[in-house]
Amino acid sequence: MATFGSRLADHKGVGPGFDAMRVALALAVLYIHTGLLRVASPEALLAPVAPYVPMTQWAFDFAPLPMFFALSGFLVAGSAERLSIGQFVVNRGLRILPALAVEIILSALVLGPLLTIYSFGHYVSDPLFAGYFLNILGNIHYELPGVFLDNPNPRIVNGSLWTVPHEIACYALLVGAMFTGVFRRRLLVLLATLALFGVSIGIFLCGKLGIVLPYHDALSYLFVTRGAARLVPLFLAGIVLYQYRDRIPYRFGYAVACVAAYVAIAAFGTPDWNANPIFSFITAPIFAYIVVYAGLSPKLVFKPLARGDYSYGIYLYGYPLQQAMIQLMPWIDNRPAFFALSIAAASAMAIFSWHVIEKPILRLRRKFSLTARIHTGQVDPASRAALPPGQTVPVAK
Repeated sequence: MATFGSRLADHKGVGPGFDAMRVALALAVLYIHTGLLRVASPEALLAPVAPYVPMTQWAFDFAPLPMFFALSGFLVAGSAERLSIGQFVVNRGLRILPALAVEIILSALVLGPLLTIYSFGHYVSDPLFAGYFLNILGNIHYELPGVFLDNPNPRIVNGSLWTVPHEIACYALLVGAMFTGVFRRRLLVLLATLALFGVSIGIFLCGKLGIVLPYHDALSYLFVTRGAARLVPLFLAGIVLYQYRDRIPYRFGYAVACVAAYVAIAAFGTPDWNANPIFSFITAPIFAYIVVYAGLSPKLVFKPLARGDYSYGIYLYGYPLQQAMIQLMPWIDNRPAFFALSIAAASAMAIFSWHVIEKPILRLRRKFSLTARIHTGQVDPASRAALPPGQTVPVAK
């Protein structure tokens, strides 16, 4: 029986479709924003995604980010298994922070001065200008002085940055699991994932029943309405799938059933389900299975992506570029045309980000990892992928 582990082993520990899945999910987020940034009405959320597609807009909007985090959990678990804690932290930092820092700097020093209604002196002296650079550290600030004041979604320069703290939280949790040894015991990771969902659901139900907990608003914000309910558990679910990869069947029929199940479940829902952790809990294994199955499929290999992973750049630059287009070209009210322009603009910046920032940093990261492997030894990922955790194979020289 083919499993996720055996499929990884067949492809030397690398899922052939993961690059295509990342780009597809980034483009899905871009498409979502073409609607949210122009028309954020309840009616729009209840409209079909496209003609003859049996899914309303809110249900489509809900899926890409959880799938992103599940995919990230699956892939990052492999790094955590191979690297020491120090190597893992450096590895993640070099992958995430340089490209993020460049996007923040370009937004503050190029996009902002070009589009602000203020003079340059007023712009750089405003506290919002200095505060915007804190985004590099994961302290999210959405506004730049005098920028996008009259847009339908005013003042928000890059709304996509809201996920950055949750991504950092995921890595921090994983480092903690590595340090305590929990990561090496897959049952404990599974139980921790279920426990996090349980906390979210418990706080949610208390609110529905009128039970006021200490710091109830803060707990609801953290565990129900934001990433701890929708994103962090999906990251952990991706880790669980990686750890149980030797037992999870790789079957097309299961993937189709997952897609059908989500469409059927969402058909009964409303946009309020976006903040319902019970819905997140039910859909978590569905999303995780779909995205990992697709990532392991050789049918999703897209040759142009062999030149680089452009998903991160599309995600980082898409939102501010779309806001800029709305300000500069308010007459564009056709969503397909707006989406096409968004793809062109975001892709251009993503290509720049990959070849000028991310790829050179990746070479540095690989050099660092190679040095670490020389000193510590390294298990061959293709041989390890199909094995249950804890089972050893010869160290690759």
